[in-house]
Amino acid sequence: MTSKASPAPKDQQPAVPPIMARIAHVMANLGISGLPRNYELLFEALNGNASVAREIAALGKSPEQAALDSIALRHSLPSHNVLAAGQAAGEAVRVLAEISQTAETSRRDRAVALHELQEIADRMRADPVLGISDFSSDTVRLLSLVRDILGMDRSAATKIDDLQAHLDGLRSGLSVSREALTHDPVTGLGNHAALLGRMKGVFQDETAGTSALLMFRVEQLKEFAESHPAGAAEKTLKRLAAIFRRSVKKDDFVARTGPDLFCLLLSDVSREIAVTIARRIAVRVAEKPFPFMDRELPAGFLTLTAGVSLSDSASAPAMLYEQADQALAYAAETGIALRIYSAEVADRAGRGYRSGSAA
Repeated sequence: MTSKASPAPKDQQPAVPPIMARIAHVMANLGISGLPRNYELLFEALNGNASVAREIAALGKSPEQAALDSIALRHSLPSHNVLAAGQAAGEAVRVLAEISQTAETSRRDRAVALHELQEIADRMRADPVLGISDFSSDTVRLLSLVRDILGMDRSAATKIDDLQAHLDGLRSGLSVSREALTHDPVTGLGNHAALLGRMKGVFQDETAGTSALLMFRVEQLKEFAESHPAGAAEKTLKRLAAIFRRSVKKDDFVARTGPDLFCLLLSDVSREIAVTIARRIAVRVAEKPFPFMDRELPAGFLTLTAGVSLSDSASAPAMLYEQADQALAYAAETGIALRIYSAEVADRAGRGYRSGSAA
């Protein structure tokens, strides 16, 4: 990995993130409500998801909120899937209550019919002669009662089957929502929530060896994408995801945790192996051209900056992630391509260093 250019002076005030300004501009221009989930939807459209961008554009100005939510749900955006999951859970409760009510109504109707049958039988037992003479007049009622019972059973069974099918559909939808909550919709990789879940498993497994978290920023990608039409970087992101996937073992985990951030969670590795893998990936990225709209970004246009942390220097998933983030920030600020979390990184970030093999 090659060194980076010198960083900007520290006293320079950071500019307002361009993406937020663009989202605000699009919202004002199209008349989109400033709901948090709409920010996520436009963020997705402006950071690599061409399909989302096209569907929003097709709605024109002042789109209905339901239409925007429909786009987000089709593309499984996390905040909208939380909303959908909540709605589906509420609908599931309603369906279960309706199934219970249908079964109870059927039980009561059956009980009334059976009571009438019992009365006819009791009269025949009490006075067989009178019972037989009355039987002819009761025949029509008997047949009607039998038809009612059979009809109630068929109707209740059909309704319960319909409700059960609806419930199965809700269950399937909840499963899809749960899957979407842990995956990046552009690349199909795990997202930040999924990564934290995997790291949690690392710290819960007392027999696990040392794990390493490699956090990569794809330099120039975010700025370049923001200067082009929404969704222009989708193919580039998918090609990057493929490189990261092919660079790890089956039990390792790859996630996209930001517009230009990718993370690798490596199991049972040493500091040296983690660094070797990080450098190897950086070389692969630098050597490849990447598709971008109707042309290619030349080899070397995209480069990686990496921060590495090791599980024996952290006590919790959030700490492991924060340490990798601090190492990445250190690398970017000092103009180097890779940095491992250490006491120096911790001091620079104003944190206490937790001793371990990452010193």
